[in-house]
Amino acid sequence: PFLMSGEAIPKRLLPGEDLLPYYTDASNRGYLADPDKVQAARLGLAKKYGYSIPDITTDTLFKMLAQRKDPRQIFFGLSPGWVVNMADKKILKPTDDK
Repeated sequence: PFLMSGEAIPKRLLPGEDLLPYYTDASNRGYLADPDKVQAARLGLAKKYGYSIPDITTDTLFKMLAQRKDPRQIFFGLSPGWVVNMADKKILKPTDDK
């Protein structure tokens, strides 16, 4: 539906001022939280409930599992301003930085 419209991908807007603390809080695993603090919060929950977090650094898919989307992106791998042409199966990128 959105990609079929032919419109450029917009930037993801920041949450409202009243919701900003929620999305920056590591205990909520908010998308604007510091990744190191999120990891510390995950370890805290693991200790609290008695489970262990698997070590993905030894996984063969670690590179893929470690990828993260930029907080201002709506779609992973597609930057704001790009247009997706579904009919021709092409991604059109702007040539001007404005």
